[in-house]
Amino acid sequence: MLILIGALYIIYQLIKSAIEDEEVRQWCARQGYDTYPSNTGMRDMKTGRRCWVDPRTGKKTLW
Repeated sequence: MLILIGALYIIYQLIKSAIEDEEVRQWCARQGYDTYPSNTGMRDMKTGRRCWVDPRTGKKTLW
């Protein structure tokens, strides 16, 4: 029973995280941004892949 409750809690947290990421992605798309912050790091708007933006040059690196 305890394992079932733990599994349900983990699933709940994953779904909650996915919903929050989608809300942030949609807001950033409406603002015209090409990247958005997610729970796992910066993401590219077009590909959804993780990226890093160099603050000095503005160059975006995908991985």
